[in-house]
Amino acid sequence: MNAFDETVPQDIGSLAERCVAHVRHRLAFELDYTYETLGVLDHFVRLVVADEGGGTVPPPGHQRRAHLVHLLAPTFGAYFGEVVRRAYPCRWRMDGEDPAEWALEFDEIFLRFNPLGAAAEALVEKPVETWGGSLATSPEETPLLAERLSLAPPLPENEFYALTSRFDVLQIAEDWLRCRQAGACGEPVFFGPEDYDLVFLPGPS
Repeated sequence: MNAFDETVPQDIGSLAERCVAHVRHRLAFELDYTYETLGVLDHFVRLVVADEGGGTVPPPGHQRRAHLVHLLAPTFGAYFGEVVRRAYPCRWRMDGEDPAEWALEFDEIFLRFNPLGAAAEALVEKPVETWGGSLATSPEETPLLAERLSLAPPLPENEFYALTSRFDVLQIAEDWLRCRQAGACGEPVFFGPEDYDLVFLPGPS
């Protein structure tokens, strides 16, 4: 059993360990919450999608793929999120019971996303807008970050939504935002929940 520190919500820990158990049972491989295991998880996701298609992989966006989102995106996404959380200073934000609303918020740069949403898109291989799997930053930085990410080498279509690829994109974004922030502030900054609320919570109508 992998130890979770006191900042990790119980639901996340349980879901992540369920993912570990699924992969252990199917592939006889022990996920250990490191980046190197994401390739194994991507392989497992493809196996699950093929199972849902009766041995034939349904095309991206197919209803059979969509059927898997609510069943498995929380499990796969919790593991993916824990890989990210152990690699970068960030914390889980769970303001309700809907996994589509959960997120990781970074402490030292202004960046948030829902790892469970990234897992949903890995299952469907299409954007799933309601799950918040895309990287989100301040309105001022959003177009600049998008421009920076557009300069990354293009990915093959079948790898674009893979969780390994998502982590690689996250690395680029984290490094770019950290450099931008260092140039603007010149000293460490901490972003707490209230800072994210100012940007992402809807204002009064």
